[in-house]
Amino acid sequence: MSDDVRKQIYGKAMEWITGFLLHEISSPIGLVRLASRRELGDRWDESETKRHLESVTRVFEAIELLKNAAGVPRPQEFDLSALVDELLDEYKPEVREWISTIGARPFLIKSDPSLVRMVVVNGIRNAIEAQQGASAQPNPHDVTISWGDTDVDYWFAVVDHGGGINGPIETAFEIGNSTKKDHIGFGLAIARQAVETMIGSLSLEPAKDGGALYTARWRK
Repeated sequence: MSDDVRKQIYGKAMEWITGFLLHEISSPIGLVRLASRRELGDRWDESETKRHLESVTRVFEAIELLKNAAGVPRPQEFDLSALVDELLDEYKPEVREWISTIGARPFLIKSDPSLVRMVVVNGIRNAIEAQQGASAQPNPHDVTISWGDTDVDYWFAVVDHGGGINGPIETAFEIGNSTKKDHIGFGLAIARQAVETMIGSLSLEPAKDGGALYTARWRK
């Protein structure tokens, strides 16, 4: 069995399992939330019940993203550089000061914009959080985002100078595995599934001068 075929089978299984979970469990969770709000009344907003249910909700939102990441790609032409700018605009100006971008503008590609967004969002968010978590004050170009293409594929990369990678790299892609507080550990798994749905690969490795290098490639 070729690697591409294995990934396709895995993706179909992922789509089925996540769809089953969403269909069978999300409704009972909604009923629990409704009943809890009714029974707790004024105590709802400050309750532990609300806090735990919000955690469950975040998990189900991540499961839905994972399901979407395994869905059939719907290619269309869009500007990858504009997508990067849109996502960076969500950060404060003092964060933007130490982020650099390298790539053609505009950079039109034909791919599934929702799947590409999953890949780009995760790479940018992880790099910025790693840099913010480092002991030293961030400097210009501490996070560099780049993109381009070859004859056969597109690529997107983010490098940071944060604390680097803790533990075996492959475990970082496991569902539910996260070393960050308040993270449920779905981000890299979602990003990898999105890339593999587009017939590509996602890698995470130590950067040359410290930190981490996140690289995605997917077929044209």
